[in-house]
Amino acid sequence: MQRFIRQQRLLYLALIVLLIGFLLVCRLGTIQLIRHGKYAAEAVRQRAQAVTLDYNRGDILDRHGVSLLGGKREKILVVFPALLKKSKQETVEIVSHYIPQAALPGNPFIALRDVSSHEEELFRNLSSGIVVTEAQRRYGPEALATHVVGHIGPGDGEGKVGLEFIFNRELKSDSPTVLAAVVDRKGNLVEGLGYRLWESRAPHQPCNIVLTIDYDIQKRVEEIMDSRIARGSVVVMDPRNGDILAMASRPNYKQSQLSVYMNDGERFDSFLNSQPFINRSILSYHPGSVFKIVVAAAAIESGQAWLGTRFNCPGHIQVGDKTFRCQGGAHGEITLAEAFAHSCNSVFIELALKLGKDTIYHYASAMGLGIETGIPLGTPGQGGESKGKIPLPDEMPYLGDLALAAIGQGSVETTPLQIARLTSVIANGGILVEPRLVKSIHSKQGLVVSRFGTGSAKRVLSPFTASKIRYMMLGVVEYGTGRSALSDLVVLGGKTGTAETGRRINDRPLLYSWFTGTVPLEESRAVITVFVEEPLRGNASETFKDIAHAVYPYLN
Repeated sequence: MQRFIRQQRLLYLALIVLLIGFLLVCRLGTIQLIRHGKYAAEAVRQRAQAVTLDYNRGDILDRHGVSLLGGKREKILVVFPALLKKSKQETVEIVSHYIPQAALPGNPFIALRDVSSHEEELFRNLSSGIVVTEAQRRYGPEALATHVVGHIGPGDGEGKVGLEFIFNRELKSDSPTVLAAVVDRKGNLVEGLGYRLWESRAPHQPCNIVLTIDYDIQKRVEEIMDSRIARGSVVVMDPRNGDILAMASRPNYKQSQLSVYMNDGERFDSFLNSQPFINRSILSYHPGSVFKIVVAAAAIESGQAWLGTRFNCPGHIQVGDKTFRCQGGAHGEITLAEAFAHSCNSVFIELALKLGKDTIYHYASAMGLGIETGIPLGTPGQGGESKGKIPLPDEMPYLGDLALAAIGQGSVETTPLQIARLTSVIANGGILVEPRLVKSIHSKQGLVVSRFGTGSAKRVLSPFTASKIRYMMLGVVEYGTGRSALSDLVVLGGKTGTAETGRRINDRPLLYSWFTGTVPLEESRAVITVFVEEPLRGNASETFKDIAHAVYPYLN
């Protein structure tokens, strides 16, 4: 019996040994016969010095499929410092003259872009350590909508801000293009392998993001801003469906030059001090007299006033212990339409006091102020959209607080995008539309992966009230504060705004300047909101007019 048990145990042990041996043979066969290519490649990679030429991310396109990135194929120069050290001294001196950091130890890097024919001939005749090749540049000098697009990190190819960050997963590729120098254990190039371009075929392929932005409109807007606005923003929106046709902020930055700034500490500090990464279109500011659109709409909609209602403006109004003055001085007897055109503070404060803080808050909120629009540009802490501020009735305990709110000061803050949405309510007959920035996501083959429909639309004003506001906007440009926006090409209408900041520059008060209006006034195809924090030339009204003339041919 015991002998039988021992034999049984030996049999089990033999079976286990055979099973383990079989599994080892299968594993060895898999490695040598099936996956030998992969492991051989990985072994080569371990002996390679490599630099990423292109992260092969998806594109960001305008509404017609035109890239906003401005990227292009170009010749580049790649330096391998470790291999360069093994070259002749003459070679090292020549390269170091053009590229000082090539003489320093470190990883391979892209030293020059857009290599000229002369440079290519010079470097091709040198020994190892220098490679001239072609690569796709993601961002070019003609890139548009920089603050919307955002950028990737030069070192890791990951989206850092803007749509590059929000849609990083969709845009990211698992198969970057890499230039590698395969070396032996002594650090010399392996004969027959040398320099290799590697591009794996990963199962996950990047997608393209299609925006509502129109390339031609965006380009015209940015060209005008570069000549007129040092700090500020412009938003162009279709009031019929909320599509954002252009969004630009200044100061601007070049995505293609980030690595240049980062390698120069002093220059990078100066670069950051100018706050170029801020998208001012979604940052909140005091709207000033642009807020009078809300007060006028509330007064007409509630029946408290109409265009011909008469007021008396002595040039100031006393509210409690505060005196509020009209910038244009005493207007005397004046109608609501004239007060709107001349932006009379006295009349609109009087109206707000009559309407009450609950009514003002209700209409401001209903018309989209103090509420994020929801466009996909991240959270405020990550450079995303600000909510703005419309004070609650309880937050306006004194009449002076309500008076400040009536003229867009005090606690009231709005973003240029919110003002564009507010203007759309007037342009489209009283309907609040949700702004849309992204239309769809497409595969590389052009197949639609997902769509982003237009947002909900809600009536917040009667068509009658909206038409009366448009009529008053016409007065602003014909005889009011926005006369510099009067056009012979197309009938325009809008509202000016000037907001005090409480700050001074060169002993002068810093003022925010606004103009928001419709193109054309009736049956509008676009609203344009201009915000100027610091001008280069002219004012917001003139900038509005220039942009309206430039984009009008592209509106359909």
